[in-house]
Amino acid sequence: MITGKLTDLKSNEMLGERVQKVLSVLKEIDFSEYAPGRHELEDDSFFFLNEFQTKEATECFWEAHKKYCDIHFILEGEEKVGYDHIESQKVTKAYDSEKDATFFEGDLNSVIILKPGDVMICFPEDSHMTGVVSQHPQKVRKVVLKVRN
Repeated sequence: MITGKLTDLKSNEMLGERVQKVLSVLKEIDFSEYAPGRHELEDDSFFFLNEFQTKEATECFWEAHKKYCDIHFILEGEEKVGYDHIESQKVTKAYDSEKDATFFEGDLNSVIILKPGDVMICFPEDSHMTGVVSQHPQKVRKVVLKVRN
């Protein structure tokens, strides 16, 4: 997993060319023009524009993906995100290729707070629990860009 401000990650030469290209997409698109839902991009990638209210961790779930990396980009609001390695968690629902997701259960030991401008890149070995209340319940608007592995 990689996290940071979009402005910092975009200029980080240690990240590969493919990741840099994807991060450029996040900088170039005016997401205010998009409604919530799925939106197709070039190169076999797409994004979801999500709007939701943060919840208690007991109401959220752990997931990981095999076909696509998730790149979360916060537009508005603040959310707490749990993260772990898939080997540290118990599978509760086996991999579903249509949803490109495996679901897990595990303790919420490691968390980060994502705020506007923050990016989190999740790789196939990274389970993550998003949408968790940070300080108080609030609306979050974010992009989840899906990039084929």
